[in-house]
Amino acid sequence: MKTSFSVLAAFFCFGDLTILGDTLFLENSILNQPHTISTYLVFESFILLYFGLQFPTFFRNFPRLVVICSFVLGMGIMLLFIDLGLLNEVYPMASLILLKYYYNTYYVLAFLAFSYLIIAKLQYNFPAIQKFMEYIYFVTFLTCVFFIFLCFFPTWIPLTTKYFLHFFLFLNLLFLSCFTVFLFHYSFTESYLTHPFSFIFERTTKIFEDQILATRSHSRLTKEKLWSLYDKRNWRQIMDSFWFQILVDETLDNALEHGGKREDDIITVHVFESRQYIDVYVIDSGKGFNPRHVPSPTESDRKLITGGRGIHILKKLFVVRWNFLGNEVSIRVDKTKSSDWKSVS
Repeated sequence: MKTSFSVLAAFFCFGDLTILGDTLFLENSILNQPHTISTYLVFESFILLYFGLQFPTFFRNFPRLVVICSFVLGMGIMLLFIDLGLLNEVYPMASLILLKYYYNTYYVLAFLAFSYLIIAKLQYNFPAIQKFMEYIYFVTFLTCVFFIFLCFFPTWIPLTTKYFLHFFLFLNLLFLSCFTVFLFHYSFTESYLTHPFSFIFERTTKIFEDQILATRSHSRLTKEKLWSLYDKRNWRQIMDSFWFQILVDETLDNALEHGGKREDDIITVHVFESRQYIDVYVIDSGKGFNPRHVPSPTESDRKLITGGRGIHILKKLFVVRWNFLGNEVSIRVDKTKSSDWKSVS
């Protein structure tokens, strides 16, 4: 999912830089070519379908989604190869028919495939993103209204009189508005995975990575590796072994319990260290949960229930965050506060 977001953002950046460079330096010699825009739109359909398959997570129990997307992908590739073989100077009519009919037919099929992806994913949506998706629908509607308004008043932004710049403007407005909703819904809240701006300058180094099957035997081996890391990095000077054991056991055991329902489920562990912080990430393959809805074990009706106490203790000592699906937990240890958990009293 992170990769699909990154690919989508990189694609938009590439398109914006192409427009900027072509407008400033090449006098629109590239984007005035209809084949260039058609090729870009085909590649954009590839990116959107890939994004739709991966967001919010890949559904392995719906192979029909992959078959449909693969079919559209194959159509797009064949269309690009045929267009590449037809030179405008040699076959002007064939090239015109390709642009006018075949490309438009492909765009319609790609749109239908992407719509099917959205409908199929929403039928089995995750509760953790239900409210987020409602906000996304609302901001998409507002973006469409604003974009239509600009189309009726093109003099506000003169460059948008060109049809391909209309398209680029809409994509940028939609992406920025959805990203803003994402920031406000997740990054600025207490429970979700985020880092301060100073994170950019921390020079964090990855010191540990392990990817295992979600079984108790593999989990035990990873715990042993983490204990070896504890001794090797001399973290005993930072925190007592009691607190480190709670950190390791709670994160891995929870991942095993909630993300180890299938034989091929994977648990991934990353550990990063900077001068001030130790960051531990544990990702499982489960559906996740909403950390806001987890009751505190200090409540009167939960005092006799043992579950949830470890994470509650960790949240009192460290910075504990989850991703928006709830299947990735991050624990940040601030070395400057080592006196709080250096020994057990």
